[in-house]
Amino acid sequence: MILMKKVLIIVDTSRLTGRDLLSGAEKYISTFAHWEVYTLDPNYLSDDFSKEVQRMDLGKFDGFFVCYTKNISSILKTKKPKIIHCTPKEMLAGTSLIVTHSSKIGAVAADYFISLGFKNFAYCGFKDIIWSDQRCKSYQEMLHRSGFEDVKIFIDTPRSTKDTGQKKLTTWLKKLPKPICIFACNDDRAIYILEACKSSHINVPEEVAVLGVDNDELVCNLSSPPLSSIALDFKKTGFLAAKYLDQLMNQKIKDTILEVDPVEIITRKSTDIFAVDDEELVAAMVFIRNNYHKPIQLSDVVEATSISRRELHDRFKAEFNKTIKNEIERFRIDHIKRKLIHSREPVYKIANTLEFTDPEHFSRYFKNLTGMTPSEFRQGRNSL
Repeated sequence: MILMKKVLIIVDTSRLTGRDLLSGAEKYISTFAHWEVYTLDPNYLSDDFSKEVQRMDLGKFDGFFVCYTKNISSILKTKKPKIIHCTPKEMLAGTSLIVTHSSKIGAVAADYFISLGFKNFAYCGFKDIIWSDQRCKSYQEMLHRSGFEDVKIFIDTPRSTKDTGQKKLTTWLKKLPKPICIFACNDDRAIYILEACKSSHINVPEEVAVLGVDNDELVCNLSSPPLSSIALDFKKTGFLAAKYLDQLMNQKIKDTILEVDPVEIITRKSTDIFAVDDEELVAAMVFIRNNYHKPIQLSDVVEATSISRRELHDRFKAEFNKTIKNEIERFRIDHIKRKLIHSREPVYKIANTLEFTDPEHFSRYFKNLTGMTPSEFRQGRNSL
């Protein structure tokens, strides 16, 4: 007879982060685990998650899966296996952590804005929050390596009053050189920026382009204008977190840290712009964006402009620090990754969308640029 493990799951499902973690965990639990799952009453049936936790007999549980960090000290003090999202700042005995891979997130944001031709960069984050600090640091480091030293920074406390915080942010925005791109530590911060731009009559994205993190589609699409955001792989991490908790309860592994990787950038209106004064380069970029799914070459891009091949190559390389071929490949690889992650289309059909006639050539093309075949990439992302 299999002994069922009793597991308390506390997840705030009001945002995508919690919902995706829970979705990933459910797929592991329903397929591999032998758990009796306990959850808390929703907020409308109870006063507060933390108060309900304090009233519970935590000793009856074999493990804890928590994506809710407010007042969970009683859970952190237990010696039972537990996996916690984003708390605390250091490892505690009997605790495994889920943390976002903030150094990668910052680097991805910097590379994205550079590819759009921006020369002015800014970061907007929260004070004394470790992941916000890490995203800021990696964003600056990537920009510095690319030759951009002056990054404007705005840091404020998460709980600053709406009026005071908005007034300070508005003053900062008005002083920034334009056009400028702002990487916000998360979608909440990014929407705060969009609201401040609106009240200050600052045009988005023409004067200020804004990028967030988390890609909660409802939040991003309801903002004005719709917010571009970095999507994070919380579903996969939720699956792995449940797997690790299972192994922890069976004493097969030691405590660990699971990092949530950025998957892709979803471009919406808030960054839908090329921040380049050179009309020929804009023409080249627009042509690439509209035609990357075809087997276009450098000569095709040249024909979309009125300058020579050599001049276009030199101006493109000087402006974007990459070649036209690099940019075509970036669009194509991003397209393939989206298809592999979000669709169940066979690889050969995805190849057809980019007009590859030979699936083996398509597979070699993808592997040369990413280090893995399309099938290996899909298996790694969709193993849930």
